[in-house]
Amino acid sequence: MNAVFHALLARLPAHWRRSVGSLRTQLIFWNVVTLSLLVGGLGIFCHFITLSFMTQSVNRELDRSLNMFRRPPPPAPRPFDGGGPPPSPQPPFDDNRQPFGPDHPEGERHFGPGPAPPPGGRGPARFPGMSTPYHARFFYALGRPEMQGDTLPAVDPDALTRALKGESVYTDVLVDEDPVRVFSAPGFDHEGRKGAAQNAYPLKDVYRAVSGVDTALLLLLPIGLLCAGWVGVVLTNRVLKRVQRMSHAAGRIGAEDFSRRLPVSGSDEFSELAETFNALLGRLDRAFQEQKQILQLQQRFTADASHELKTPLTIIKGRAGLALSRASTDEKSRGTFQEIEAAAGTMSQLVQDLLLLARSDEGQMGRDPMELLVREVLESARTQAMQEGGAPITLQIEPEDLTVTGNEGELVRLFRNLLDNAVHYTAADGRIIVTAHADPGHVVITVQDTGTGIAPEHLPHLGERFYRVDASRTRPTGGTGLGLSICRSIVAAHGGTLAFESTPGVGTTVTVRLRRSA
Repeated sequence: MNAVFHALLARLPAHWRRSVGSLRTQLIFWNVVTLSLLVGGLGIFCHFITLSFMTQSVNRELDRSLNMFRRPPPPAPRPFDGGGPPPSPQPPFDDNRQPFGPDHPEGERHFGPGPAPPPGGRGPARFPGMSTPYHARFFYALGRPEMQGDTLPAVDPDALTRALKGESVYTDVLVDEDPVRVFSAPGFDHEGRKGAAQNAYPLKDVYRAVSGVDTALLLLLPIGLLCAGWVGVVLTNRVLKRVQRMSHAAGRIGAEDFSRRLPVSGSDEFSELAETFNALLGRLDRAFQEQKQILQLQQRFTADASHELKTPLTIIKGRAGLALSRASTDEKSRGTFQEIEAAAGTMSQLVQDLLLLARSDEGQMGRDPMELLVREVLESARTQAMQEGGAPITLQIEPEDLTVTGNEGELVRLFRNLLDNAVHYTAADGRIIVTAHADPGHVVITVQDTGTGIAPEHLPHLGERFYRVDASRTRPTGGTGLGLSICRSIVAAHGGTLAFESTPGVGTTVTVRLRRSA
């Protein structure tokens, strides 16, 4: 049934699914459904119990009405012979020892001496106006009635046949389209002759009473369901109000502030949940503070080490350049000094990258923004990237006066790194196209090359620090793995986005979105 509920829920619009699929709605729904099934089951039970009780009452009444036929009459008293006092006259009794006479509902039954009443032995000898079968009647074999003038057939001939064979049976038949309960049982007439008695009881009033009970239950069902729904809403809101407070409190807990705690009240399961969650927040707060301290130490170490390395690397590079400029330096030593100068240059560039990332970690990027012409930024980055040759770089800017707001040096560094990568992985006869166009509120700049491309498994990791597609880290196949990390930091500091698309053997497209100047 739960699967049916979710299947119906899936067909609703999204904004309806959020409200209908909430825990509050589900609790109320299942409360009403459960109560509906319970009330429906109780209604069916009451219907059959009421019908059973009333049917049993009818059976008892039918059984009582045939008691006078169930046993043979007592033997007639012996004639008085004159000895002793004459017997006092005794009123006749039925087999329940209740006297009855002409005014008894079952009619007069004759016992004792004297002239016997006319055939039938009960009430009048004839029933010329009898038109209803709903009274106790006695039948002989072949269904012949005992009373004279009784021309009506048995209400249930089949049941009468079974009773003539010695079986007592209750049956339900239709008389003039009305249901009738019939009781047939073997019996004796006033002379002790065997036969069968039968009586019937119309069930129309019984079914009418049961129908009245059903109608009352059907009228009470919607009222009960409305009350159950209202009570369910009240109770559910009362229970879930605490959950809502806990949810709002949890929503106010920021990623960098685990000092807040959820409210705890009472001693029920929600309080236990809040205490457990607060304990978890405490552990997260301690872990976060420890991690924050470690990160701060790493950032401080990176910045300090970069600063400390900058001076000696500058000295090493300067000394190597000075040695190379002297005419007295032999060829063997010149090769050594060139290697030293190149290594110092590489180390110096790495230190510059680390210092830039340290500034990013401290939130110092994106400062001193100004309005910049996109063409000037891209021209400057292209000039620096083409110093070592390679594939030509084409600029396509529309409109020409596109402007962005940002730090000029950082944005030039952003596009220089992207163009350096494109030049590095694109053959000299390839193409590198830089396009820029306006988008509502943004400027979209793409760098597209026809280089070697990047495998799909590497795309999610581009921009991670020291991550390189070439895992061997050999020269000259790649850099330090910090170039794209710097690009991501610069874009994030300027409130933009950076995305990569690449197909091996076809090329790579990098898309940068920056805020457009107002």
